[in-house]
Amino acid sequence: MPETRLASRPVSPGSIPLYAAVPIALLVTLLFVALLFPWDAVARRLAFEIGAASGARVRLGELAPAWTARGPVLRARDVAIEHPSVQMLQIAELEVAPRLSSSWLRGAPRLRIYADSGLGIVDGVLLLGPEPAFDGEVRRVVIERLPLRLGAAGIRVAGELGAVADVALDPGGTLRGQVEFESTSLRIEAPLIPMPLIFTRATGSLSILETGATRIDSTKLEGDQLRGSLEGEIGLVHRSQPPPLDLRAELEVLDPELRALAQAASLPIGPDGRASLQIRGTAALPELTPLAAR
Repeated sequence: MPETRLASRPVSPGSIPLYAAVPIALLVTLLFVALLFPWDAVARRLAFEIGAASGARVRLGELAPAWTARGPVLRARDVAIEHPSVQMLQIAELEVAPRLSSSWLRGAPRLRIYADSGLGIVDGVLLLGPEPAFDGEVRRVVIERLPLRLGAAGIRVAGELGAVADVALDPGGTLRGQVEFESTSLRIEAPLIPMPLIFTRATGSLSILETGATRIDSTKLEGDQLRGSLEGEIGLVHRSQPPPLDLRAELEVLDPELRALAQAASLPIGPDGRASLQIRGTAALPELTPLAAR
């Protein structure tokens, strides 16, 4: 077989063949990126952008490139986030990878993020800039640590959930968007409920409106004590005040003890444990009105 022109080209002493020069150049570039690139400056800039988008104070520890199953990333360890809604949140591991997008030309970097924290796992795309946004999923979220604005009403919600979120923060600081969630370990305690309510499955779709209120598009609750559905709106107030309610509920009380207690308290529940209710007032003092059964 005749030799190719490249193979027959004479190599002068001290020169490097092209097939060897390319990987050597790549190796030198990777060494520069790993050892000499100013990662500290990148970490400070990234912390500033995330803090500006969330209103939180962000501290990033060691930042370095890494290769993962999701491809090349920047990995930060010992990340701390301070925000009034969650106080201090420690993130054991944060991975960030730039995503190609024309939004970079508008000063709005698009990043793929993965974070494992005490609040849960976040995995999705974060858009920074004048109108920050997030599109992705969260898993193993600790409900007790979420800022649900129910503490002023004496309501406690516990358990874990997972969710898919598509939300954005406008320049005025109002969060808006869509959230779909699911939980297999939901526990609710309230002053007007004589015993904790435990649900083995809860699914729902929420819309966070431009007014800051939350619209419950649909929620289904299933448990050994109670099951039913809920829809309506929870208004926005200061964190120290119980939020106003405008909800509609279809309930079936399964637990005989809970049914007897509800009927003794003159709650509008039928002898079969079923109820169709309009819920207004506030989360602290709800007003229950019977509705025609659907």
